[in-house]
Amino acid sequence: MSNDEDARAELEEWSEFIGRIRYDGPRSGDAGDERLADEAVSNEFTGWGRLDGSAEMNNLICRALEIGYLRALQDVREQRIAGLGPTD
Repeated sequence: MSNDEDARAELEEWSEFIGRIRYDGPRSGDAGDERLADEAVSNEFTGWGRLDGSAEMNNLICRALEIGYLRALQDVREQRIAGLGPTD
């Protein structure tokens, strides 16, 4: 395999892995969380300016960040953050 083929195979593996985490992982009871996560990632990603990665790599980064935001929203709603106290 060439370096390009190796990189493409690794990118596909990461894409599958992130996809499994995304769709088997954080599930929100609030449909608005998807929108909030998407907006947060878009704002964060835009603030970085132009990234030199491929479109596929940039997509992976966005999807991975979205998972983190969804997990954080879930943790806040379920009060799993030490010292946060009730959120209602």
